[in-house]
Amino acid sequence: MHLKNLFSQLTLWHFAIFIIVFTSNQFFGSADLIKRDSSLNRTNVPKKILATSMIGRTHLPQMCEILKILMDRGYDVILISPGNYTAKSIHYHSIPQIIFENEIASQQFNNKSSDVNNALVDDDPLKLMLLLGKMAVQSYILFYNIYKQVAEENKVDLFFCDYMPLINHPCFDLAWKLGKPAVGISADTSILSNAPYKSDPMLGCHANMENESFYARFKCAIIIPLKLVWSSIDFLRGLNAERATVGINPHWDLRGRVSNLLMLSNTFFGFEVSSSDSPLHQEIGPILPDTFPGLTPVLDSFLADHPRTIYFALGTNAIISSQNVIIILNAFIKLIDQNVIDGVIWPTVRTDISESIEYANSSVSISTILNNQHPNIHISKFSPQFAILSHENTKLFLSHGGSASSHESMYTGTPMLVLPIMGDQPRNAEMLESAGMALKLSKNDLKVDDIVSKVERLLNEESFKKNAERVQFLAKVNSKRKYRAADLMEIVLNTAKYEGVKDENGGFKIDNEKLLRDWITPDTRMGFIRGKYLDVYGVAIILLLALGGGFVYTLLTIVRYTYIISRSENRNDQKSLKPKKE
Repeated sequence: MHLKNLFSQLTLWHFAIFIIVFTSNQFFGSADLIKRDSSLNRTNVPKKILATSMIGRTHLPQMCEILKILMDRGYDVILISPGNYTAKSIHYHSIPQIIFENEIASQQFNNKSSDVNNALVDDDPLKLMLLLGKMAVQSYILFYNIYKQVAEENKVDLFFCDYMPLINHPCFDLAWKLGKPAVGISADTSILSNAPYKSDPMLGCHANMENESFYARFKCAIIIPLKLVWSSIDFLRGLNAERATVGINPHWDLRGRVSNLLMLSNTFFGFEVSSSDSPLHQEIGPILPDTFPGLTPVLDSFLADHPRTIYFALGTNAIISSQNVIIILNAFIKLIDQNVIDGVIWPTVRTDISESIEYANSSVSISTILNNQHPNIHISKFSPQFAILSHENTKLFLSHGGSASSHESMYTGTPMLVLPIMGDQPRNAEMLESAGMALKLSKNDLKVDDIVSKVERLLNEESFKKNAERVQFLAKVNSKRKYRAADLMEIVLNTAKYEGVKDENGGFKIDNEKLLRDWITPDTRMGFIRGKYLDVYGVAIILLLALGGGFVYTLLTIVRYTYIISRSENRNDQKSLKPKKE
């Protein structure tokens, strides 16, 4: 009976609501929905972009992915870089590239006995940085003149500069000189961060100094930066001398003319050490292509037959000693013999196998591997890395920890064993380990047993796979942000349209110090003391100390006065109690 009454009441309510909606539509009229217009007005927006890199190769994919998006949106782009990169690439044929060779850099990187390669092997990061800086100074005029000629011939509206400390100053300097906006991009812009707890393992610190001692934090925040500045004085003098040759004013910031520019960082939260930075510094990674080369029949067959495979790759630039190559291969043999793994894929790229064969000529097993005759270890000069990492039988990635390799491993959810060599690799290794999906090795203390034990941990402890899957979700979500990078560059160009002054070529001339003033946080204009509110906090502390001191003084005075009164009264009482003499 109660259910019947409830059903009747509900029916009446529904009927009443229908009547109200019907009569309201009749009274007010039935409004049609309209769709918001999300199209952008690109009329008269500057559209010619010059992308530059003094390094090339592994630094180019992150730039080229963004350039492809901008080309699809109607922008004209040109890439200047050493080597014939776009013609050889399967992804970036459509991007026009001006090709030239930097003979100074080629000689250093291709000569095994060069100072740069010796610094890599000797693990001397400060020496390596200074050598790279010396190369940059020697190449400055060459790159500046090439950039200038191309920019003027093509009436370039924006410079898109590959950024590394000490490297590619001509790009930013020329943009400043010509009055054109510039945007920088790097795998890691931590050197520009305002967070004092972010540091560089290449300099003997940690990526995250949160849990370090006072001494370690003092050393990495004060001593090492001062040492770096002191060591870089000759570099800056040489660089400013080259600048003067082409009419560029001197600049004494080691980081270059980038303080008020949009700087894009190919990284993402969940991997990068969190910090609150300027809107000028935008994380837009991980930047990855939408398609990758698939597996060759040989590799497909190898992976199908080896369900517990390690993929071992050190990228196109990393170099390790022959001794370390032998240690790694001995570790693989031990892991295979113990049935921990059953397969290894190794694209050698820059590894000189002939040297390793000479070093290990007494070992039959090693010689078998290096001659590619081991049934469980496949060696080739190149392998489709992403396809290998995507395969379900690839259980672990032994890598140098470069940004591209790290991103691909995170995207595919593959745990990593990282052997950092140089550059951003030590920092990436620490962040991957902090994310719980990797363990790291030391190239200066590489041991077979250490490799074996860490491989066993990575394969057997469930936490590494779970953390890899957690980071994989973040990587996939954030991989869409390359479109945001293109959006941000469009915003810069559109701002130049409204803030710039037309020049003789019909383009817009701007002041890079003021163009993005809305993005610049006020503290950078207020100075260190006012920007950090140290004056306000200082006065507040003084007032608190004064009030606290006054309160304590008053309290002590009252206590003292009370004590004196009490003591005086006690004396009077004692006197009154004494018997009077007759």
